[in-house]
Parts: sequence; C-alpha cells; structure tokens
Amino acid sequence: MIVRRILTGVTGVAVAGTVGVLAWLLSPVAPLLSGIVFAATALPFGVALSWILIIAPKTVPESPHASDSVETTWLNRALAGTANDLVIVVGLSLAAVSITRVELPTALVLLAILLIAFTSTMARYALARGRAVRS
Repeated sequence: MIVRRILTGVTGVAVAGTVGVLAWLLSPVAPLLSGIVFAATALPFGVALSWILIIAPKTVPESPHASDSVETTWLNRALAGTANDLVIVVGLSLAAVSITRVELPTALVLLAILLIAFTSTMARYALARGRAVRS
C-alpha cells in the first residue's frame, strides 16, 4: 500500500507539472509566474485524480446496489426537472432574442445555460432532500 501512496503522490505531481509546463508555454504574459500558479493550483486535483485511479479501486468496496440509493432517486428527479427547465428557458430566450434581434456572444449564452442547469439541479435536489428528511 505504501508503494501505491508514493505512486499517487508522484502521479499528482506529474499532472501538476504538466499543467504548469503547458501554462508556461502558452501564457503570453509572465509565463513563469503563470506556470507556477497553475501548477500549484492543479496539484491537489492531480493528487485527487491519481488517488481515485490508483488507491480507491483497491480500498473502497463497491456497493452491490449503488444505483438503488435514495440519493440517486433524488438526483434523477432533479435532473429530469432540470431538463424541463432548460427547454422552457431556452425556448423563451430564443423567442425573446428573435423578437428583439439582439446579438449575444456565444460564450455568454452557453455560460448562462450551464449556470441555469446547475442552479436548477441544485435547487431541485435540495428540495427533494428536504422533503424526505422532514417526512
């Protein structure tokens, strides 16, 4: 197990180093500083990713009925509601943009759709969880 932990740390540092080198190569302003900041920021995520890939499969037992949990039911209901919310919001937004002939940047529109989806899912999940806990 010690070898796996060392391998996890080395893999995490390698991932962070790769991100840092890419930032250093691609940054137009202050490449060294960008590389250091990106590498430091990516280090915890690299270690977490390597832990998931290297250690977790050997130490975390799989649940035989993972898809039958109550949390999965809450999430499925929240995601189904989110799909309906997105269809309604995108349809109304398309109508408003078509009528007003406003030109919006694509990145802004996609970001708004993503934020609406996250917010809707989070709110619906919290409501489902709250209802279940109160009952």
